[in-house]
Amino acid sequence: MYDDFSNEKEDGGMNEKVGQPRVWTCTLVISISVAIIGCSLQFGFQTGCMASTQDILNKTFHYDVSDLEMSVMISGMPIGGLFGGLLAGVIADKIGRKRCMMLNNIPILLGTVLMSVGWNKYLFIIGRIITGFGTGIATGVAPMYISEISPVSVKGAIGVSHQFMITFGILLGFSLSVKQALNSFTDYWHVYFAFPALPAFYQLILLPLCPESPNWLYYNKEREDLARAALTKLRNSRSMADEEVDAMIKERTSATSSVMVSYKQLFTDRTLRLTLIIGLALQGAQQLSGVNAILNYGPEILQTAGLKNGDLGTGLLGGINVLMTLISVPLMDKLGRRTLMLMGQFFMMLSYVGLAIAQRIHFQDPNGSKWTSTVSVVTIITFIIFFAIGPGSIPWLIIGEIFTAEARGKASSLCVGANWVCNLLVVLTYDQLNKALKPNTFFLYMGIVTFFFIFTILFVPETKQKPVEQINREIREQSEKFPPTVF
Repeated sequence: MYDDFSNEKEDGGMNEKVGQPRVWTCTLVISISVAIIGCSLQFGFQTGCMASTQDILNKTFHYDVSDLEMSVMISGMPIGGLFGGLLAGVIADKIGRKRCMMLNNIPILLGTVLMSVGWNKYLFIIGRIITGFGTGIATGVAPMYISEISPVSVKGAIGVSHQFMITFGILLGFSLSVKQALNSFTDYWHVYFAFPALPAFYQLILLPLCPESPNWLYYNKEREDLARAALTKLRNSRSMADEEVDAMIKERTSATSSVMVSYKQLFTDRTLRLTLIIGLALQGAQQLSGVNAILNYGPEILQTAGLKNGDLGTGLLGGINVLMTLISVPLMDKLGRRTLMLMGQFFMMLSYVGLAIAQRIHFQDPNGSKWTSTVSVVTIITFIIFFAIGPGSIPWLIIGEIFTAEARGKASSLCVGANWVCNLLVVLTYDQLNKALKPNTFFLYMGIVTFFFIFTILFVPETKQKPVEQINREIREQSEKFPPTVF
């Protein structure tokens, strides 16, 4: 039985429209919630959970944790995430998006047990890496699944739900790990690191009720009948399902090849190569902006700027990140992806200018420049606001829109892998960069954001409510402006 969310009625076995069918159905909402709670929330929580727990872990392991070991505890998640991200698309193409998400709960739950039990620091590190591996797969398959089950008219808004749940997970990690909570009872931190089991079980229970990706069923398995059945369940409308299947047939008929794209083709075909470069660059623009340095080392940055309660400031940043990501939902399908990306990067550049200057002056005169604390806090908040509405949300959405179904799995794996490489690079190098360049660290990040701002102007197309053939045609025309040795 289908959800009663449609304005269609049947008469003698035929569907007679009495109004436009509603976009949202119970099946669609449940399917989205299963993906973003079971995958995106995991990513966010694992990103934010180490910000305030370093002291309690050091104490738990009898102050026998070296700086290198603590660095590996923090970076263990992106280390595992790199390998998981690179495999995500391949696995999802092979066994399906739904089964990939289901089986992915195995490493997440195994890593959660090792971390929460915490017999010693080495098991904790291993658990962190294993959990990261599962999180890496989750970040690859969730945006893919969400994009492929979403109606075109609200694909942007639904696509942002992935980033929204990531930011909510980060805030949750911050909120549950403040010193007051960690000190509430002796074994609290064990319970804290067991939290990822909750979204994992939520996904395990409800995922069997969700349909498989219609795109995967049609393009990968060549089962038009199953794709039509999945879309009928998602849309609660046979006519809408027929329209979308007809669009898939038309897209495949007009494509130069319906064979699944190989990794070699991604690098040798000019259009695919530039499309892949755009996808990789957008992931780099997100992570190399230094946002994880601000989130992971937020308390230290704010305390250096003169704010006494660093944990409170970091929680504030997390809350703003969630709020602004939510605000970006209606903007995504109104202003467009490219416009929001450029606007976000521009104001991030300005924020870094103010933050870098304030940090430099405070470093030279810690007691005489009280205003630097206010400027640092304001510029960090401004940075988070515009990161959330631009580079925070858009890269995950665009990689589901610029690649054809034949290339999406492998290309998404490479893009997600690049995201984790950049994530790991920032986490591992921030301390060293801060020591070497202090107080000029954020001038470097400003330069990186400026580079990607220029790249976005030159190469990133607008994808709002455009078919993938039109997007690829625009990218192909852009690639032909340059010699083959460039793109």
